[in-house]
Amino acid sequence: MGMDEEGLSERPAIKTFEELGYEYISAENLKSERATISQVILYERLKESLHRINPNIPEEGLQEAIRALTSTQSPNLLEDNQDFHIQLIDGVQVEYEKRGEQIGRFVNPIDFSNPENNDWLVTNQFSVQVGENPRRRPDLIVFINGLPIGVLEFKSPTDPKATLENAYNQVNKRYRNDIPPLLRYNEIIGLMDLNEARIGCLDAGWQWYRPWRYIEGEGDERDDLPEQEVLLRGVFDKERLLDLIENFIVFSKNDGQLVKMMAGYHQFYGVRKAVESAKETMGSDLGRIGVYWHTQGSGKSLSMVYFVRKIRRSSDFGNPTFVIVTDRNELDEQITHTFSDAGFNVQWADSITDLRDELDRATGGIIFTTIQKFQTVGDELDHPVINEREDVIVIADEAHRSQTEDLGMNLRTALPNASFLGFTATPIHEGDKATRQTFGEYVSTYTIDRSEKDGSTVPIYYESRFVKLQLNKGKISDAVEELLDQGTEDLEGELVQKWTNLRRIIENADDRLEKISADIVDHFNDREIEGKAMAVAISRKAAVRYKELIEQQPDAPEVDVVISDPDEYIDDPVSEDKLKRRFKDPDDPLKIIVVCDKWTTGFDCPPLHTLYIDRPMKNHNLLQTIGRVNRVYKDKPGGLVVDYIGIAEDLRKALDKYTSDIQDMAMVDVETAVEVMWKKYHEVASFFNRVDYKNWQELDDLELSRLIHRAESEVIATEEKKEEFMQAVTELRKAFALVTPHDEASEIRSDLLFFEAVRDSLRSLETDSTTKDEDVESAMKELIAEGITADDVVTVAGFDKWKSEDPIVSEEFLSDVERVEEPELQVEMLESLLRSEISTRKQQNLAKYESFEEELEETLNKYNNQFLTTEEVIEELKAYANELQQEDRRKERLGLTAEELAFYDAVATNTEEEISEEQLQEIAQELCEMLKENVNIDWTNRKAMRSKLKVRVKGLLRKNGLSHGEYEPLIDPIVHQAEALYGDVGT
Repeated sequence: MGMDEEGLSERPAIKTFEELGYEYISAENLKSERATISQVILYERLKESLHRINPNIPEEGLQEAIRALTSTQSPNLLEDNQDFHIQLIDGVQVEYEKRGEQIGRFVNPIDFSNPENNDWLVTNQFSVQVGENPRRRPDLIVFINGLPIGVLEFKSPTDPKATLENAYNQVNKRYRNDIPPLLRYNEIIGLMDLNEARIGCLDAGWQWYRPWRYIEGEGDERDDLPEQEVLLRGVFDKERLLDLIENFIVFSKNDGQLVKMMAGYHQFYGVRKAVESAKETMGSDLGRIGVYWHTQGSGKSLSMVYFVRKIRRSSDFGNPTFVIVTDRNELDEQITHTFSDAGFNVQWADSITDLRDELDRATGGIIFTTIQKFQTVGDELDHPVINEREDVIVIADEAHRSQTEDLGMNLRTALPNASFLGFTATPIHEGDKATRQTFGEYVSTYTIDRSEKDGSTVPIYYESRFVKLQLNKGKISDAVEELLDQGTEDLEGELVQKWTNLRRIIENADDRLEKISADIVDHFNDREIEGKAMAVAISRKAAVRYKELIEQQPDAPEVDVVISDPDEYIDDPVSEDKLKRRFKDPDDPLKIIVVCDKWTTGFDCPPLHTLYIDRPMKNHNLLQTIGRVNRVYKDKPGGLVVDYIGIAEDLRKALDKYTSDIQDMAMVDVETAVEVMWKKYHEVASFFNRVDYKNWQELDDLELSRLIHRAESEVIATEEKKEEFMQAVTELRKAFALVTPHDEASEIRSDLLFFEAVRDSLRSLETDSTTKDEDVESAMKELIAEGITADDVVTVAGFDKWKSEDPIVSEEFLSDVERVEEPELQVEMLESLLRSEISTRKQQNLAKYESFEEELEETLNKYNNQFLTTEEVIEELKAYANELQQEDRRKERLGLTAEELAFYDAVATNTEEEISEEQLQEIAQELCEMLKENVNIDWTNRKAMRSKLKVRVKGLLRKNGLSHGEYEPLIDPIVHQAEALYGDVGT
């Protein structure tokens, strides 16, 4: 087995698929099943599968189904993909005539109930070309019944440059742009390199490609297997893959924009367990499905969608009624929108009477309501029974907060035979018997530490600023302490007098509000992360006042306020929906929103990175609020909670219900993050122990250029060391951004800018296409120190002109190489240039540049194994560069095009006969003309074409006077070159 992408990733994957029961056929052997190279469906397999799965549908109906399945419905690829997905899981509606009568039926493309009744196939290196677009060759395609539902892209785990992010760009940019018909049918995209593997779906951002940790069920982790194999066995098991496609992929409208979402592994296995529990529970006396504890930000609302979807599509449940209950209007609204955006027809009960009417039904329905609507009315002593059916499933969000009190008892009276599933973002206390008696034990868990490790959420950091600003002295401090010492969580509702006293003190302490407002503006502006911030005030009046005071600060970003009944405090207030749309838009200038209790739960805004708290909160309410900043957004390193009121102790108490290791992950003091920043700083600085860069900003341009080159030479000793440096700088940048504007961050700002300049200068030399096309969206602000940016330094270093275009062999580039004083950097520049040139030229002229590539590799291996000195390898690389320039001059001297020169060399390098230069020119030109006339873009997919081509080449060579013995060795090289130019490279 080779130590490359194919040997370490691709072939092991194929073996795993074969063990899972898939048929493997190489792309070469699949050509007989494709009419053209643009065709991505295996029609005969599709036709045979439709016959097998739908035996009662006549040929006419099946042909109509095939036409519908394979016809583009929309010019928008994602919309077209959605149409196909609906057909795939719901069936294709067809009409046909039978005994003079029009019959309407659904044709099922896949048998979801019987996996073995489907055709399972994988192939590798499956070339596709659409029109004049570049030919693309995905590493592995998964077919079900001839439909290409899966694309897997592999990278070599031994190549530091071959990252999964490069694989992501390969699929979601190049394949999407160049071979969109393949992705029209796509359900799953996998990216892997043996040791690391991620899975996602079409048009999902890079941050939504996640690992897959389990195989058979929740908790089935296999540390003894590579991540790639765990993902393949977990996802592509036939039964699980069909379940994933049928029940765990949804299309949703997000602010009018269509998005495709696929369940993470925690949702997939958690929902499957919950459904199994529901199957066992429905109709039982207790009706306890269980408690679904998945931490904040991990997609609980979508888990509800998947749960409802899977049960509704299952024949085990009939047509149950779902009642989704929350205890807050904001949550009710948010979850209702999640379901309706995913295409569900929902009923929202807006009053007690409306709720009772909705619940009183014989079957079906998804009803949304709040627990408060389960109140008695009029002279009722007890809540009436509304529906005694057993196939009612109640889904309670934040189950332990209100479901065990009087209103919860009323709910159970109204629906005495229902089954109950409780969702929660925080664990149940050991002493919380009521929640367990209502819902049962945990049916699935997904904790903070696991979520952060998987990248489902980002860590939250805590910074106290009330001591620094000398806030909360005297009355405020005493009132806050008295409030938070009480046992209740509902501080405002149950401790009315104490809350009112504190509220009035804070509302009237204008000096304090001004000081905090100024601090918020300074703190936010000095953060090194692009995004949004939220300030939480003690009251609506205080929230409005904060908005006014923040606006008055110099350099204040745009700010607005969201409160209930805003007309009581604001003239002509902006609608909440409009503010919500603006605040969620990362490009909108509205940067800070001030709230009282709105948006502190059930509100997702991924760009939100900082939360300023000036409102006493406890326990669950506090954890819900701080969870607003833990959403994933680009490369956001974490969320920050800034405390102006003194919630630290209550945060600790709220986290006591977690185990100690999870407590440490749930909330990290910003001082700990500062320690991490210094650790990362020293890691990067250690690369430059022999470089004095401390006063780099005082150097003139020539001195700075030499310093940058000296620093670069320290990190390019090996490719591994260079990649370690690149990664270390990225990690330091994240740590720095996270802790700003901490005073200690300013101490390393200048050095960090230097490190980034070295990194960016090295990147400007990288001409590998997978690196160059990398388009990493960042949430980081551009780093500036004393008015200088990293780009400014790269310009001084002299390599900036190679960032915007490919370096080419030229006197200008070789002159730039000569100017660099560091020999190791000269080698790096020359190697990068030559590899790029050879890669570009090789497809045009295999005979010349394959041998050239072999010579280059041999030279570099000698250098890497220290058989050549740095000076010797530089001279050899320069000689190669000069030879490349001579090649351009040779083409001009011979009067040949690049394609003609390729055939000239194919003949010249593979014959032992004396053939004149003039005759070689004629043969090359005739070959090129003949091939252009006879070769179309689909020729490599027809078995007879290659042999026909050989016959024509033989005839042309005979016509030019070559005997059988003279032309026979030339046939294969010529055909091989023709394939490289016009056909399927590498087949």
